[in-house]
Amino acid sequence: MRLLNVGQAAAYLGVSAASLRSWSNQGLVPVYRTPGGQRRFSTSDLDGFMLSMREPGDDGRPVAAMRG
Repeated sequence: MRLLNVGQAAAYLGVSAASLRSWSNQGLVPVYRTPGGQRRFSTSDLDGFMLSMREPGDDGRPVAAMRG
């Protein structure tokens, strides 16, 4: 499993580090913590998150639009 720090994971997704931190705080993106408390993200979890954000919700809008 490849783990990325916040900056690397944000670049991988093409979003800001602040957005990624917010999503992990909300439980939308799985996060691993180092013994020092730093966040680490797996590329497979990030890929799954991106796929879930593209899936339509019950009303047909992308899930990401509803979380706005």
